Amino acid sequence: MNNYFKVTAKIESEDNKGKIKYIKQNYLVFAMSPTDVEEKVTKELEGHDFEITNITLTNIIDILK
Repeated sequence: MNNYFKVTAKIESEDNKGKIKYIKQNYLVFAMSPTDVEEKVTKELEGHDFEITNITLTNIIDILK
């Protein structure tokens, strides 16, 4: 059964002066398990230095467009 997971990722970014900063970004991921979530986020953020800091199962049942 697929569910929606809220994922928080800490992404490394360099500012104008060359200083390294970390930005936290949230993603809503439709997946079967936390392992599936990690795979999808890793694919999406490929090429960036990042760390997944939190994966939470949500109560969201559907997204209406």
